Amino acid sequence: MAIDVKTLALANLAVQILLVIMVSRAAYLAKKRKLGRHCTFMRVLVPVQIIAIAAVMLPSMLGYIENETPGILFNIEMLIHHTLGLSVIALWLYINLSFGKAWMPRNLRTFMRTAFVLWMLALLLGLHMYVRIYL
Repeated sequence: MAIDVKTLALANLAVQILLVIMVSRAAYLAKKRKLGRHCTFMRVLVPVQIIAIAAVMLPSMLGYIENETPGILFNIEMLIHHTLGLSVIALWLYINLSFGKAWMPRNLRTFMRTAFVLWMLALLLGLHMYVRIYL
């Protein structure tokens, strides 16, 4: 039994909303200086996002590009959305690899805040694309 693309996109939207709620919780923990719990949250949430990207978003994007004729503005929006999302993953990898090392930057907070802002911008663009495609 094949899963409908629209159903898969809706399930991914639900996962993304849950991730935003949990990322907001992780940001709250960081603000309250509960960094151990914050790091644990993020070390679970970002791999879930990576799985969502690999399992749902990438195949959806490739299928959409192959089967639809989107306009140039929509293609640019999709490119920006994916660039922002991949930037979040790259920042997360950098933060995790440099955390606790002697060469660690003095202020990882800037990188973490940048990752949060990029994640929220990617989410907003993703919501816009979802509405434009499926509603």
